[in-house]
Amino acid sequence: MADIQFINAIGENSLAVMDATVEAADPDLIVLTGDQISPEYLIGQKWKAKKILNQITSYFDSKQIPWTAEFGNHDGACGVISKREMLEIYQKSAYFIGGLEESEDWESYINEDEDTYCNYFIPVYDYESENVVHGVMLLDCATSLMGPYDGYTKGQIDFYNEMSKKYKDVKFSIYTHEPTEEFQTMYDNRENKEIVPEFLGEIESPEDGKSYYPTKNPETNEYLRESMKANKNVNGIYVGHDHLSNFAGIYNLSEDCSVLLAYGRMSSYGYGEWQYFMFSGKKRKLYKNYARGGRVVSLTSDGEYSTFELMDSKDGNCTMKAENILYFNK
Repeated sequence: MADIQFINAIGENSLAVMDATVEAADPDLIVLTGDQISPEYLIGQKWKAKKILNQITSYFDSKQIPWTAEFGNHDGACGVISKREMLEIYQKSAYFIGGLEESEDWESYINEDEDTYCNYFIPVYDYESENVVHGVMLLDCATSLMGPYDGYTKGQIDFYNEMSKKYKDVKFSIYTHEPTEEFQTMYDNRENKEIVPEFLGEIESPEDGKSYYPTKNPETNEYLRESMKANKNVNGIYVGHDHLSNFAGIYNLSEDCSVLLAYGRMSSYGYGEWQYFMFSGKKRKLYKNYARGGRVVSLTSDGEYSTFELMDSKDGNCTMKAENILYFNK
């Protein structure tokens, strides 16, 4: 679930879409890929930030399904509430996977100097054999709104490499907020089957005709890319951030290394249907009428791996439609 981005309260429209998304997905794990709140609109009122964070935590607790989250560029904006304080609220949940403490159920990397907290490796076990058959990996957004984006930190990528060595024959799914450089490369080469064998979904932002990407740090992006090519263990990378981009595809990193890259879909109406944002009337209309939902990642112990979008039917009934099914290594 991506970019739910609340300010004061979870509205009824958002509740309906989120309820329908969770019900249709029937997931074993819910992953929030950042920008759960937009504190820059709270004018320094920390109590309001805490209020909505407690509402978010209570909401996902009510589903009685394990859930986890990372932070996006909005979450720590303007110093209203720190990421550490946000994580302290999340970890009060009986169903939240992650936190500031060590655990037998996940592994984590925290670097307070870099302001990065939600870097987790969550092992997925086969029900019968109890072997680890997959790894869910979260990489926090190492930036905040109105600050420079320097890409992932070396420490985060070192953590990925450390987990790759520890779980040598296990495939990973990586969840993060801002897209890696490969999303832009895949988009630019979407008609070249040798580089992008499959490409589904929206190929452009409806208004701007392109994907949105902040300037990346070439050094750390190169380190991440070379690490993935060396480890050959990433099945898929799932991101949010670019609200009106929802494409997915298979991208060939090299001759012997491919990865599935996919956007989530905005999972709520956040921002009071975006009426607060400094958008044109045309763009506000786009946001208001844009189908909300989420992305499902499905895997089996015998190696089948697939993903698809869940989209609101927009008929007033919040009926979720499954669209753009993509298989990887089937």
